[in-house]
Amino acid sequence: MVLGSSAASNFKGINQDDCWPTLLKNELSATVDFRFKVVSGLTFVRSIPELSKMPNTDLLLLHFGTAIGWPVSIVKKGTLYGINFTSEFGFHQPAFKSNTARNRIKSFWKARFRNLIKYLLFFLGLYKPRVNRKEIHDQIRAVVEVAKSKSQKIVWIQHQALTHRSIFLERQSYKRYYREIQESLKTYASPALVIIELPKSFLVQENYLLDSVHLSAKGHYNLYKIVEGVLGVS
Repeated sequence: MVLGSSAASNFKGINQDDCWPTLLKNELSATVDFRFKVVSGLTFVRSIPELSKMPNTDLLLLHFGTAIGWPVSIVKKGTLYGINFTSEFGFHQPAFKSNTARNRIKSFWKARFRNLIKYLLFFLGLYKPRVNRKEIHDQIRAVVEVAKSKSQKIVWIQHQALTHRSIFLERQSYKRYYREIQESLKTYASPALVIIELPKSFLVQENYLLDSVHLSAKGHYNLYKIVEGVLGVS
């Protein structure tokens, strides 16, 4: 069973056959009951009811993004100046380049404008991470406890985004949260709960879409090879 965020899926045009869970499924025996569920914006808290509804399984693979570390706007005023303030993804970068030079230029200036709004909100105290860092360990512990009740073998993939296209305050926020998550996860690492941390060699643009968060087809393949090595599938 695979439960993952949009980072594990065919996000916006990536062929379903190219996603790492599908590549893994193709390597398994046809007799294996392989299930795959994607929950967009999957956080630790949001995963708990999903895990609770799951049947027991021999192997559970969890693919979490680190979305909790990205700041979100506390302002909820609908769509203003082309920015959807009600969406937790309203400030995210586009996943693909525009088709025309004119639209690419427009996208460039829109991105600069969004960044200006981010800084204004930040200095007003209205642009903050969605989760308090002090809650991360408790949330991870809750996920681990529920996951262990469903499977004797768990593989936890902690996704990592590139941050070079993000503004400084986003990069710093993301790094702090990612570091906090990794430190918490290490306390639960065991033969029954394997933690996959993406290696530095994986963190290159060719493995990601333009938004530097979701995986490209090559990124899915390279992650599949990492998972394959951990599971000993060949």
